[in-house]
Amino acid sequence: MPGLLKQNFSFIEIGTVTPLPQIGNSKPRVFRVPEEKSIINKLGFPNLGASKIFNNLCKIRKYHTLGLEPLIGVNIGCNKNTKNPLKDYEKCFEIFSSVADYITINVSSPNTPGLRKLQLQNNLAPLLKTLSNKRKEYFKKNKRKIPLVLKIAPDLVDSDLKSIVKLISSYQIEGIIATNTSINKKIIQNKKYTKLQGGISGNALYKNSNNILKKLQKFSKGNITLIGVGGIDSGEKVFKKIKLGANAVQVYSSLIYNGISIVDKMVLDFVKLCKLNK
Repeated sequence: MPGLLKQNFSFIEIGTVTPLPQIGNSKPRVFRVPEEKSIINKLGFPNLGASKIFNNLCKIRKYHTLGLEPLIGVNIGCNKNTKNPLKDYEKCFEIFSSVADYITINVSSPNTPGLRKLQLQNNLAPLLKTLSNKRKEYFKKNKRKIPLVLKIAPDLVDSDLKSIVKLISSYQIEGIIATNTSINKKIIQNKKYTKLQGGISGNALYKNSNNILKKLQKFSKGNITLIGVGGIDSGEKVFKKIKLGANAVQVYSSLIYNGISIVDKMVLDFVKLCKLNK
């Protein structure tokens, strides 16, 4: 983390974090698709647990305070064997509310059984209601409003997206991250990888994530903050995401293929495109 804070990011997101430590799914669990600069992962939220990660973040906050760029967001989820997913999210919110610049509600990883069902209206509504109420309680005590964003899958149909936009507005959730990895193996050109389990990220995800981003912009009428994710490895792709409605973007797979230097290159190319398209 200290090294990432020195790069030219405006925000960094850690996680996914669960209440209890877990080792994740069995290895090997990350597979490269080099010819398509894509990745298939079935990680399953391996992490040290909320308490340990909270302590680590507290150490960072001694020299990198809340509100200082890059902002630090915490991505929260539920444990694989939990009997009450809602309580897991609630617990994580309580733990990280004092040290996170924003909190991401991850209900879209394909690698935790049943997790994506939380995106459905009947399951999502009580989750967002609970976290919205928790945030109100925190604000009353501390006079600081913590932005909440929802991370969704790229495999949702229009009716699901419309329901999500409606719930986001109803519970005053600040934004949507579009998108997580895809389980649609058809987006991989080389069929030898299609039998691998896990979610697809990188270049193969680019078109699908753009499609979701475009629809969210339309359904929300531009009234919801959107963070574009999926297949970004150039300034041109950043520009495209912004044109489709994204207010910010995130990268992951491109760092694996290109290294940290890709960030500065993308920023410079993006600035050039902005000047050319005034």
